[in-house]
Amino acid sequence: MLTAAGVWLEAMPVRKLRLAVSLLAATLITPSLSTPAHAAERRAIAVAPGPLDRAVAVLAQQAGVDIGSAEPGLSRVMTRGAKGRLTAAAALDQMLAGSPYTAQRLGGGSFRIVRRAVVQQPVARGRQPKPRLPLTPPPVEVSPEIIVTATKRATSRLRFPGALTILRPASTVNIRNDAANGMDEAIAATPILQSTALGAGRNKLFIRGVADSSFTGPTQSTANVYFGEVPVAYNGPEPGLNLYDVDQVEVLEGPQGTLYGAGAIGGIVRLVPHAVDLSGVSANVSGGVSATKSGDPGGDIAGMVNIPIETGVAGVRAVGYRVVEGGYIDDVRRGLRNVNRVATTGGRLDVRVVPASGWTVDAGVVIQNLTAPDLQYAERGMGSLSRASLLAQPFSQQYFLGRVVVDRRWEDGLHLVSATGFVHRDAASRFDATRPIRPNAPIAYDTDERSRLFSHETRLSRAKPNGAGWLVGVALIHARDAYARKYGAPDNLRDIVGVTNRTLDAAVFGEAGIAISPALTITAGARLTHQRTDGDPIAKLKTTTYIRGLSSTRLDPTLGVSWLLTPTLAAYARYQSGFRTGGITVAPGVGRVTDLVSDTIHVGEIGLRRERHGPLGLSASIGASLTDWRHIQADLVDKSGFPFTTNLGNSHIYGLEASANWVPLSGLKIDMAMFLNDTRVADPDPAFRRQVGARLPNTPPFAVSGSVGYEWSLSADTHASVDAGWRYVGRSTVGTQAPLDVSQGEYGSTHLGGTWSRNNIRLTATVENVFDVKGDRFAGGNPFALAARNEYTPLRPRTFRLGGAIGW
Repeated sequence: MLTAAGVWLEAMPVRKLRLAVSLLAATLITPSLSTPAHAAERRAIAVAPGPLDRAVAVLAQQAGVDIGSAEPGLSRVMTRGAKGRLTAAAALDQMLAGSPYTAQRLGGGSFRIVRRAVVQQPVARGRQPKPRLPLTPPPVEVSPEIIVTATKRATSRLRFPGALTILRPASTVNIRNDAANGMDEAIAATPILQSTALGAGRNKLFIRGVADSSFTGPTQSTANVYFGEVPVAYNGPEPGLNLYDVDQVEVLEGPQGTLYGAGAIGGIVRLVPHAVDLSGVSANVSGGVSATKSGDPGGDIAGMVNIPIETGVAGVRAVGYRVVEGGYIDDVRRGLRNVNRVATTGGRLDVRVVPASGWTVDAGVVIQNLTAPDLQYAERGMGSLSRASLLAQPFSQQYFLGRVVVDRRWEDGLHLVSATGFVHRDAASRFDATRPIRPNAPIAYDTDERSRLFSHETRLSRAKPNGAGWLVGVALIHARDAYARKYGAPDNLRDIVGVTNRTLDAAVFGEAGIAISPALTITAGARLTHQRTDGDPIAKLKTTTYIRGLSSTRLDPTLGVSWLLTPTLAAYARYQSGFRTGGITVAPGVGRVTDLVSDTIHVGEIGLRRERHGPLGLSASIGASLTDWRHIQADLVDKSGFPFTTNLGNSHIYGLEASANWVPLSGLKIDMAMFLNDTRVADPDPAFRRQVGARLPNTPPFAVSGSVGYEWSLSADTHASVDAGWRYVGRSTVGTQAPLDVSQGEYGSTHLGGTWSRNNIRLTATVENVFDVKGDRFAGGNPFALAARNEYTPLRPRTFRLGGAIGW
């Protein structure tokens, strides 16, 4: 009987193939004693996106059915895969949605893949099975090839010529399936990611040691975050989107200038949400309560519902969540306890339409509101987890993202994507700027940030085996970022100079991978960018009077090599460049502005990657990189606490990274990752001579994480698992010179967890920071108190969480 039909059948000449399938179909029509039961049985299906012929082979094995086809070209059609507790028919519907093929059911519970034009019989809606949410997937029986979509032409992870990390829900060290699931989960999963800890919506994200400063301001982040095909921001901090109902998180280490343009000098983080399922109705609800030592309780609740409007043609998927993190910092001067509570409320709504064979249109919105009544730093000498401030220091953020993505796939492998995004972000914050010489006269420093972003990209690509293929595209960005400031007595604030920047960015880009042999593929590409940033150095948030900035035209090339040493081991090498835009920005001192110079980065890297083929074995990678970073842009604060932005100098970053995932026996998983680096400031700006030889901020020279998990079956439909993890973060500093050269890091944190599931019900229990380590995370707290050098940002104390989820 056939279990890998796509691969075997496409190797035959078409005429012989059709004869073979006719004979095979006649055999399959004969009733079988076991196959019909398998075809009607719901099983745990986990088929990764990729070529249709490979996906069919994996599905045949996982569902225990026979699938045949006489159609040519299956290997050139990319499928989105299938996931859930599904029957074979429902899984095939998911895999073939939007493709020119459909599944025809044969006698004996077997299937044949044919062109839609051949099958005229409509699908009855009432007979569609209802897929269930994979709340806790049981051990996967095979290891399908992992496809990286952030490369924009569906490259297998093994053959990607560069360093990357893929995080998935329900794995040992990766992101979770419930609402208590933000970017902190992804950061804890791999030492390659670092972040400040000022608070959700204000944090800066760093990848592979490319870290500029601890403070947020008008500069672009060194790491771009994408939600699907569109960026979530242009300038400023990472907005802190919740990761509930996200399929996976892809981290491509940078720079990624060729594919993603300005601002991706450290790399990109791509959040891949679950797509609308057009095959059946599904829903889930999850929630939990948490208790923090010496802090307030917290809780979270979230829900998802997926409804096909017309099976295989149109559907909607809605997500909503509310997360409350209890505070644990006391303010002894104001007599308040647990002031740093954080509340996040948000949701997503996605619509998918398949108007014709090969066409898919996705439209959706993301809305998230975040409020924090106070900061989460403490002061040494004030007692455990306490500080003394005269004013509350609140933060609020309202975030909106809209996106429309048009996708067209042809049966010969040609793929068109056109993605348009709109982002509105409004954020307001206050800092206590009370001066030590007048400790009873409160002074406030308020900031108001308003960002508007329009992005569009259209690209055409063709993916081929062994990492070969090509893509060409055009991109357009219009970004407007306003940064207003006020200072003075809380009831008599006065405007001080801020800045509004408007950036126009137009680019054409292309990349091609050429298979010199089945084992050796060379990838080359470039991005030609024409950009101009205009600025207005005034305090108003709305302006039409801009100072025309300098136009620049830049070419960012890339060159990569992938060499398959064995079927499971590949070596890679890559060179890539990138840049960040300059523009008018706030200068040191009150009421001053300056013109910021663009910074540039060049990276060379080499490495080895091994993939596990089968249920047991080792997946691992190791890589080394050298980074040359010129004219580093950084948001800093002066000795009085006022923020400013400057070019602080140049740096060379040497990095060594490694990761491993080992499954020595069924159900047992062991993960480990580490990052070693050396980041020194060289050739500094004349104003920063004292920082020669200092390390760049926020990146420890050594960080490591590890975990072990075991999952077992209690019965056919009941599973249990336990896991434990540990992460160590080495020493770093808030900044490169006094008063910012304050130590942070040098702590380890432990996690314990357990899960019990039966069918579509899941119960979880976790303990974070098991040994109640205080530590000092990456943050500066209140910039106006930094000169005292006694601020620190402790880890959340030991926290217990009990959670549950149910799916339909």
